[in-house]
Amino acid sequence: MKSQIALNLFVVSLFMLTGCGEKIKPGEKSVERPLVTGVATEQTALTAEMVYYEASGTVTAKNTSLVSAKVMGEVREIRAAVSDRVRKGDVLLEIHSPDIEARAAAAREAVGEAGQGLMVAEENRKHREQTYERFKRLYEEKAISEQEFDGIRTQREVAVHQYELAQKTLEKAEAARREAEAFKGYTFITSPVNGIVAERKIDRGSTTVPGSPLFIIEEPVYRVEVPVDEGRLSSVRIGDQVIVLIDTLDMTTTGRAGEIVSRIDPLTRTFTVKIDLKEDGAFRDGLYARVKFPAGRKSTLYVNEDSLVSRGELRGVYVVDPEGVIALRLVKTGKHRDKRVEILSGLSEGERIIVSGTAHAVDGGKIDRN
Repeated sequence: MKSQIALNLFVVSLFMLTGCGEKIKPGEKSVERPLVTGVATEQTALTAEMVYYEASGTVTAKNTSLVSAKVMGEVREIRAAVSDRVRKGDVLLEIHSPDIEARAAAAREAVGEAGQGLMVAEENRKHREQTYERFKRLYEEKAISEQEFDGIRTQREVAVHQYELAQKTLEKAEAARREAEAFKGYTFITSPVNGIVAERKIDRGSTTVPGSPLFIIEEPVYRVEVPVDEGRLSSVRIGDQVIVLIDTLDMTTTGRAGEIVSRIDPLTRTFTVKIDLKEDGAFRDGLYARVKFPAGRKSTLYVNEDSLVSRGELRGVYVVDPEGVIALRLVKTGKHRDKRVEILSGLSEGERIIVSGTAHAVDGGKIDRN
């Protein structure tokens, strides 16, 4: 450690010594400086750029459907696996329920019997109607007594009533069959939406009970839920465009603030912003994401990477004064952007530096005025 510190101090001293150049002694008129050629210079300028506030969040499905069982039975067949894309109405799972199947079979048989009963009642009604009409004519011709005619009329009314009862019996049987078929339909579990199977919660051979969860289906519309520091509550607005980075997918995309939950979490001192994402088949619930919120603009000084020279772990640039004299100056660098490097300290706007041909530059040398 001591040797490393000594080395750094030596390099700093070297910068300071070489940066001084040759000094004019008392009585001397000028200093002979080596002429430097093959270099190009440029005046530094500030660049206005956007500043971002970054926060970490989680990708979540905007709409999630929990598919549950409605009947009791044994899982006979599973037709959908996790990550499968499904459409609304696709069968995900089949349940075997002997009770429901027996009930449906009995309901179908009852409909058949009621139908037969209606046919018999209808034939009897028609026969009694015909008999009634024939005896009505005889009664009008005074060929039969009123008592005989009343008996025939009563038989017709009974036949009509039996026919109406048979119709109602068939209607009830049909309703029971529809109900039984509906319950039988519950043995086929279907997807309620177009989406992706995010999770399966049951295996083949297991027993289902009404309300037990079977699948989680995610609709392919995702967002990022991100906690933001409470101090930025007034600066985030619905509709703001943000940058979203998902490292797992090596993806950089944009999103918009779709919802802001302004309640402050007392433990984390944050509020939640929900960022709507563009549809992409690569998104999955639970992915880690970084969100960059615009936080204003600032002026930054950048230089080309080729302008920098290295001395051990230190960085510097060759600065050219108005007289064309070159001086190697130590600078502190920041982030890299498009083959340019941010200068945090050591250099000011408007100074002229060597931007190419630094290998030809000599500290204390001189170039022609540009």
